[in-house]
Amino acid sequence: MKTNQTKKLTAAGMCIALGIVLPIAFHAIPNAGSILLPMHIPVLLCGLLCGWPYGLACGVLSPLLSSLLTGMPPAAYLPSMVCELAA
Repeated sequence: MKTNQTKKLTAAGMCIALGIVLPIAFHAIPNAGSILLPMHIPVLLCGLLCGWPYGLACGVLSPLLSSLLTGMPPAAYLPSMVCELAA
């Protein structure tokens, strides 16, 4: 594996982790989670820094892992969130 690919993969992993942690932090502040969309920020950064394939993977994996680990977003909203973030 090349060094550039390793850097991109590491950055994508950090963005996925931010996609899980940022919504938790924003929901601790009253009404901040409903006004701002914190899960979009790391996905956009990943797409800009690493390219569209990594951004797509981050957009698919962030809501899936967040739903499995924290229960947010609920399972009913999960398909629409995955489509929204992956697009």
